[in-house]
Amino acid sequence: MALSPLDILQKQFGPARRQGYEPDDVHRFLDGVRESWEATLKEAARLRDELRQAQEDADRLRAQQDEIKETLILARRISTDLEGSARREADIIVGEARLDAERILSAAHEEERELQEAVIRLKASKVHMVSELRSLVSAQSRLLDEWE
Repeated sequence: MALSPLDILQKQFGPARRQGYEPDDVHRFLDGVRESWEATLKEAARLRDELRQAQEDADRLRAQQDEIKETLILARRISTDLEGSARREADIIVGEARLDAERILSAAHEEERELQEAVIRLKASKVHMVSELRSLVSAQSRLLDEWE
């Protein structure tokens, strides 16, 4: 049977048959019990409120924990994606650098070939000019010999 402080306060006892108890003592005792019971009920209500608040806090913290877990998972995915993207971009840059290097080497080889051809033409031209100069000098030398 659940008793409230009001039940204790309003409790009436029947008359004593033989010797009974002093009514003032009984009322003082019942007042003490009622006050103690009120304090106990208030404490129980306070503890229920604290428990409810603690449960709400725990629920909120669990929700935050779940959000943090989801954020960490997302951060890992983004990190993995960024790493893969960076690797692909690096591969592209390296590939382009290799192509550029091959173009530069090819151009250098072409320029070297062209320079070698120019050197060959210049040597041929030199041989031709020396030959013409010799002919000219020889002709001039004969003319001088004839003049003398």
